[in-house]
Amino acid sequence: MQDFPAIESVGTARRSILKREMYNYRGVQMVDLVHASRGCRFNCYPCCVNFLGGRSFRPRPFDKVVEEMAGIDNNRLFIVDNSLAQDKQWEMDLFREMIPLKKKWCCHPIEDDDKVLDLAAQAGAWFVYQAIFDSSDFIRDRIKRYHDYGIAVEGSILLGLDYHTEDYIKKLVDFLLEVDLDMAEFTVLTPFPHTRTFDDLHNAKRIFTYDWNNYTCGKVVFQPKLLPPEKLQELYYYAWDKFYEEEPQNYKMFKMLKKVMDKEKADGTYKTRIRQ
Repeated sequence: MQDFPAIESVGTARRSILKREMYNYRGVQMVDLVHASRGCRFNCYPCCVNFLGGRSFRPRPFDKVVEEMAGIDNNRLFIVDNSLAQDKQWEMDLFREMIPLKKKWCCHPIEDDDKVLDLAAQAGAWFVYQAIFDSSDFIRDRIKRYHDYGIAVEGSILLGLDYHTEDYIKKLVDFLLEVDLDMAEFTVLTPFPHTRTFDDLHNAKRIFTYDWNNYTCGKVVFQPKLLPPEKLQELYYYAWDKFYEEEPQNYKMFKMLKKVMDKEKADGTYKTRIRQ
């Protein structure tokens, strides 16, 4: 059992030490990062967050979170919590407190609930990172519901699971295009230490390199069950190329950015640059 400091002791990040020019790309304001909680009660197969942040969900007090957000001289935030969908009441209360800030923000998944989604939209939800693990109606509806509330979706797609074949991966990419996913980020299953993935693949002697320089989420470092390693590596590049074939990644990002800029102009929070 890990002994973490009291969550109340987590203070405001020292943004004064940041190089502000890194948050301004060609005059376009990028995002600042902020935490509203620590830890994650889930135990996802490839994830080491349980080890790094603990298995318990530890939300920060609302007043401290909102005070920190309000003090950030940037209208665009990335709430970098592992998942906001861990306590529905806390989630709704947080979004309700954020509404007056008029910030625009992205985050990892939020609860699939009408009240939560509505409050998130009112609070300025821009887009979410959503794990997409298959081409089921559940995933199709999940993406549609985000879109119904004006929230864009960047899918996080993991390649190399034991049931993945070449045909499966190609059909999955086709599905992502069919459901109008706004952005996609493909990664190769990577057995990071302190994950169930590492334990399973290590015990099965399927990991063929322990050179951590290769653990980039873009290189195959293990023996897939139904594919040669070289084929999985090829399919990783195929997925990126195919998804962005008609609309390049930069263009898809521009479309998402334009929508948030339009919202900022409508509520009077638009800025072309941040202070250096």
